[in-house]
This record gives sequence, C-alpha cells and structure tokens, in this order.
Amino acid sequence: IILEGLLEAMNEYYSAELSQKIKRGMRENAIKGKTTGGNVALGYRIGADKQMEIEPAGASLVRRIFTSYDNGRTFTEICDDLNHAGYTTSRGKQFRIDTISRILANQRYTGTFQCAGEDAHCPPIIEPELFRSVQERLTESRHKHRHTQSPHEYVLTGKAICGTCGRRLTGRAGTSKTDKRYYYYCCPNKCCGWLPAAELERAVLDAIAQYTTPEACEQIANATYALYQRSTHENADLTAAQRRLQETEKKLENAVNAVLNGITSAALQATMQQLEQQKAALETEVRLLQTDAPELKLEHFQYFAHRLLEVQAEGTEKILQLLVNQVIVYKDRITVLVNLTDKTKTPPLEQVTAALRESSCSVACAKERLF
Repeated sequence: IILEGLLEAMNEYYSAELSQKIKRGMRENAIKGKTTGGNVALGYRIGADKQMEIEPAGASLVRRIFTSYDNGRTFTEICDDLNHAGYTTSRGKQFRIDTISRILANQRYTGTFQCAGEDAHCPPIIEPELFRSVQERLTESRHKHRHTQSPHEYVLTGKAICGTCGRRLTGRAGTSKTDKRYYYYCCPNKCCGWLPAAELERAVLDAIAQYTTPEACEQIANATYALYQRSTHENADLTAAQRRLQETEKKLENAVNAVLNGITSAALQATMQQLEQQKAALETEVRLLQTDAPELKLEHFQYFAHRLLEVQAEGTEKILQLLVNQVIVYKDRITVLVNLTDKTKTPPLEQVTAALRESSCSVACAKERLF
C-alpha cells in the first residue's frame, strides 16, 4: 500500500514530458478497451491481448451493490451484508465504506467512460438508467451531508472495529446541558461503550509514531524499492517485447546488408517492408510497457518516504489513511494493524493473538488503558 501511494504521487515529482507519455499510453489503451494498468476493477478481468472482459462472479457482486444502494440500503449496511456473507474485493480484502463509494461512482461499469478527455469503452455491467439513479441518490446524500456535517471528522471511520463482536465503530455526538458538543466512537452492539473520538484518534497516532521517524522512513524506502525492483524484473511482457524487437532488428539488418551486397529481389523488398512495420509496432509496444512501469531510483522512494513526516505534520487524516489498515478496539486496549508488510489480508479477530505472537503483521499497541 505504501508502494502504491508512492507511485500515485509521482506526478508531483516527474517532468511534464513523462506525465504526458503516461497519460497518452493510458488513453490509447483505454480507447482500445485494454487495461490501463493498476488494480482491475471488481467485475472485470484481463483477457487476451490485455482486453478488458467481464468476470461473472464479480460482475454479479457489482450489480448487487448498485441494486442494494438504489433500493435504499446504506454504505454500512451493504458492507456488513457482503462481509458477513464472505465476499471480498478484487484484492481479496473485506469491503469498506470507501470501497462501496468508489464502486458506485465508477462510470466504467456503464461501458463508456472518460479517459484523458477521450471516450473509452469496455464491456458494460450496469445499465445506464440504474447508474444515473444511483448517482442522483449519491448527490442528494452529499448535499444533505453538507448541511448536517459534524464539526468533528471521524478519521477512523471504516478502520475502527470492535474487538468483541467485529462490528465497525460509528461516529456519534452528544450535547451537554451547557450546549457543549462531545464526539465519540460507538459499537452498534454497545460492547465497548462510548469512546471519546479525540482520545481514540490520538492513541492511534501515538501507537504508529514509531513508523514515522526518519529511521523508519529510511527502512520503508529501502523495502518498497526492493519490492519495486522485484516487480520490474518480473515484467514478462516487457522482456518478451524487447526480445522480439531485437530479433526483428537483427533480421532487418541482415536484409539491408544483403541489398548493400547487390542482392535484390521483389521478395526481399517485401520482406524488408514487413520487417519495418513489425519494428515500428514493437517499438510502440515497448514504449507503452515502459510507460506503465517507469524506471525509478532509490532516491525517489527515499524522497516520498520522508514525506511521511511532512504528512504527519499536515494532519491526522492523511497519515492514518496511509499507514493504518485496521484499529481493533477492546475495553482495555487497542490493536493497530499497520500497512507495512506484504500481508494483504487482515487476520480474523480470533487470530489476532496468534498474529501478535508470530509477528505475521506489523502491530502497534497502545501501552496504557485509554478509557
């Protein structure tokens, strides 16, 4: 997750020329109905020649989400239903409120969407009428939220869960007799009482402070750079395209040498023309594949890793979203699962104790009783 965050921030660091190449490559792929790189949206898979095609099980799940929301279900209710039924996202993780929000706002599911100002197409999953109906409800919800929004931002929403029952904690507010407002996180099953929001958020920040030191940032940079190098070396498509290009260039060179030695024929001329076309096509393919995975150096990762310190100074929401995977709240302590290992699935609650013993994920714990 840290690596993805670094790559997404590259537009702040790279030159305008590289940015234009990336956008052009993505636009050309999208117009042709091919994948533009990154994680494939739920309901789709990559078929032959990198063409996007429908994945039946995921598509059925996407239709269920759209239909449920259009029928009046809330994000929280949809998440709970899907997670209790054992469904997972395209990355194999549990559904969260922000996941549902991204799915409902993804115009790609209608089959037509905008990519860099151009109309792009892919197989449709959702009828345009259903998509419009959902967007209307989303707009109404945002408009209503602007007028009723609490002054406190519950930055742990979707991340904090009850350690007893596994339900997500929700934000609540109350007013004292003196009209002073108080803000809390609460378990829907009332397992852990009303937890002061500011204290819980501060406890989480204190627990992950060890990951935002200069030394920790340096370790993050080295680890993500090593991960990037492994993923680059495993780019089989780019390696194969470069090998075919070298072979074609060698054949073309031999044909040119034959002409220079006085060997001429209609068949040789046709072969040279065909090789020139193959070379041009392969050069384009190599450029696109290199654009999908630009060459980065260790200093790039060091720069963005040390941005963690600046992000922490800017506010709590960014640093919590970047580092924190899940906050498990008990009556006497909290456990914070941190996005710093290659473990992609959060362990079930009954395995948290074993996870702590075996260090199967990075864990930060609040040392004192909080409430």
